[in-house]
Amino acid sequence: MYESRAATSGEPKTRLALLLVTVVAVLPPAVGRAQSAPQWSGFGIVGGASQSDDAIAREPLSAQLQLGFDWYPSPTFGSHVHLVARTDDGSSLKGAVGVAEAYLEGNFFSRASRVRLRAGAMFLPTSLENVDALWENPFTISSSALNTWLGEELRPIGLDASYFHRGAMVGATVYRGNDTFGALPPVRGWTLGDRWTLLGEKVPINEDSYTSVSAETDRRLGWSARAGWSGRRIYAQYTHIDNRSDALRYGDLENWNTRFHIVGAGYSLGNWTLAGETGWGPTFVIARGRQFVRDIHAAYVLVSKRFTKGRASVRIDSFGDGRTGDEALTLAYIWMPRGNLRAAAEVVATGSERRAQLELRYSFSVR
Repeated sequence: MYESRAATSGEPKTRLALLLVTVVAVLPPAVGRAQSAPQWSGFGIVGGASQSDDAIAREPLSAQLQLGFDWYPSPTFGSHVHLVARTDDGSSLKGAVGVAEAYLEGNFFSRASRVRLRAGAMFLPTSLENVDALWENPFTISSSALNTWLGEELRPIGLDASYFHRGAMVGATVYRGNDTFGALPPVRGWTLGDRWTLLGEKVPINEDSYTSVSAETDRRLGWSARAGWSGRRIYAQYTHIDNRSDALRYGDLENWNTRFHIVGAGYSLGNWTLAGETGWGPTFVIARGRQFVRDIHAAYVLVSKRFTKGRASVRIDSFGDGRTGDEALTLAYIWMPRGNLRAAAEVVATGSERRAQLELRYSFSVR
């Protein structure tokens, strides 16, 4: 019943692609104003990929526009909204245009410490890969199997608290939604991509079931806790995630109970970056009175070097669902001339499949 299936995607929408490029092209350049002024920032992307199957399948032509709205009227209080419009809806429901993140933030300072509170919908701060604004990956076009999955199936909607003191950090999150977290790896299969699920979107698991980051079906709160340390060159973090799902089916939504651990570490020296994460844990669903359990896992190691006008990166992935496993190799080069343009090329290989991908990005910031 629960065999891995290849991800599917919709047909390209050429008109929307042209619209996104036009909108980004006419936006004015950044204008310096007071720090308390609201700020719009983001990027537009057009890209193409060669034909491939299974974990690395994606649209041959696609475009997207991502916008971030930030307003911090004081050093203490602020807000953030992350909006997305794209041609590739991944054959999902309500996945073309919407909100990826929206939260309020408070920061409270002492001499050597800071407490940060966030309330709303947010990416859990675990990734050592997706570290740029709008949860973007500065190293490659696609993210690792681990972080692709987290971008597709985990978006805590609740309260997150972090405490920072002289390089040390502890944090905890209590959230609603995410009852279906854990469904994709054992059923559809792992993927390597850059398509993050929107609030209200339903992503297909198989022919008649979906997963959703925002749907609340069992009235149980999930939780997560983390601890880390960041030095001048070395950083490390441990995270535990428990969605406390009842693992039952509600209409076309299939709840999975998932308890997942993530350990990540990185090292930076000059223009070099070395980072890696590994995640593992059980996930189960209850169907026809029986409990189906899978021990899912995913890990990656990334090496990247920054040049004067570019960056080259190599990433090795390993992922599995307790029954089958696979590896992937990613090679990427990003060219960053002066100005707002960025061009990138990437090759991903897994098993007998290969995917070549090109991307052109225009970034902007308006105050």
